[in-house]
Amino acid sequence: MTIKEIKFDLYKVKDSINNERESLSNFSKLENLNKLIIFLVIAEDKRFYTHIGFDIIAIFRAIRNRIFYNKIEGASTIEQQLIRVLTHQYERTFRRKIKEIVLAIKLKEILTKKEIALLYLKLAYFGTNKQGLENILHSYNLKLDDELSDEVCASIIARLKYPEPKSKISNKHLLINKRTNYLIKIYKKNG
Repeated sequence: MTIKEIKFDLYKVKDSINNERESLSNFSKLENLNKLIIFLVIAEDKRFYTHIGFDIIAIFRAIRNRIFYNKIEGASTIEQQLIRVLTHQYERTFRRKIKEIVLAIKLKEILTKKEIALLYLKLAYFGTNKQGLENILHSYNLKLDDELSDEVCASIIARLKYPEPKSKISNKHLLINKRTNYLIKIYKKNG
């Protein structure tokens, strides 16, 4: 990985953000999406508001669990997940992870935390034919400005971990339901 590669990817990220700037501004005005952001943070990045783009605690936990328990788990922050979506780089390499961390740190110079969360939701993959927030909401017969129940928020966010499969006959639906119930429980516990 070179400085030139990082600069090129940073240029791609900035260009993508500029292309989304107007719709992101519209998303930011929608108060009903605040609850969805809360569910996103609960599920994907509990220290979202306190780290600088990467979570050193989560990284050390993932390394420990890999070494001692042979368990593979993620340590990506919402910023890193957004960088992955914007750069379309999904390969599982240490090199990509380092580049992702550097770009995630730079992201805070471009967007606020709320904008980062909203842009990630706007572009994220929730399953087959459900790319982006508007498409997943449409599958619930909802629009962007509709009120979102706890159950809908949890169900949408659950699909980040377990994207909805094309087939209606899949054990993923069970995982989505378990994750949805877990997120509702955590949300109610934490207020």
